[in-house]
Amino acid sequence: MGVIDTESKLYFSKNSIFADMFNFKLYNGKNIIKADELRELDTTEISVPYGNGARVPLQKHRDVLKIWSAMTDGKAVYVILGSEVQDKIHYAMPIKNGLYDMLGYASQVNESRKSYKKKLDITDLSIDDGTVRIKLTSAEFLSGFRKEDRLIPIITLTIYLSPEEWDGPLDLHSMLDIEDKELLEFVPNYRVNLIAPMSINDDDFEKFHTDLGLAMKVLKYQNDGVVDVIQATNHKKIDRDTAVFLNAVTNLGLEFEEKEAAIDMCKAMEDYTKKTEIIGAIKGMKLMGASESDILTQIIKNFNVTKDYVVSLLKPQGA
Repeated sequence: MGVIDTESKLYFSKNSIFADMFNFKLYNGKNIIKADELRELDTTEISVPYGNGARVPLQKHRDVLKIWSAMTDGKAVYVILGSEVQDKIHYAMPIKNGLYDMLGYASQVNESRKSYKKKLDITDLSIDDGTVRIKLTSAEFLSGFRKEDRLIPIITLTIYLSPEEWDGPLDLHSMLDIEDKELLEFVPNYRVNLIAPMSINDDDFEKFHTDLGLAMKVLKYQNDGVVDVIQATNHKKIDRDTAVFLNAVTNLGLEFEEKEAAIDMCKAMEDYTKKTEIIGAIKGMKLMGASESDILTQIIKNFNVTKDYVVSLLKPQGA
């Protein structure tokens, strides 16, 4: 598992970030899904509103998978939310996500089947050794799913971390080689829910309510004008987790201290730019045959930095 994959999953598993990206996509930025209403999917902790003691099945194959449980209009709402993080285009994304979703629904049905211990013909409800058993019709027994049972909806969101346009298919029909529209109507479609920085209008970045908004904007402009973007925004400080995430998925190389909780983006990029210039100057002086002592003296004088800082740059990488 690469650094991008690891850091991205860690970042998007934060409830505040996870809620923010789903609110942006599902509710146009309205704060409907609350961070404290999200929980990691765990079969030992979370019950679901169907079946007889059934549990939410665990799905380990997702990048991030959570259950949203809330009360809206006095009614309980349960939705399984999953995210797939892509730093490269996946040209079969409708199949990948669609398979995950259908496996999730199949797991729910299977969990419901296991919750019904046996078919009873005497009463609708009976107690046998303390276990409540529900009477099933023959069709329900065969299905392992009652007529009244309902599944928890599953919504998968794909987050594309590249500043490039997504040119892959966004639904199953786009992957099919078929011209007969009448026939196509009978082929169920599956749509990819995508967040891609390049597809976000600049005004819409304000619909995010966490540092994810600035992070997405930086991703969009990382190869062109990112300094101007950061200087123009009112949101110039980001939390440490966002800075670590950006360093993992971009080539910006933000400079900040380990102890810093809030990172000044402008200063971080200025420090990185200065460091890049110093490294370039050191390489140039070495090519000219300058001694380490002369390099140290000139760099301190020209860039107004400390001796220890220059010495650290003079050390071989990994030393």
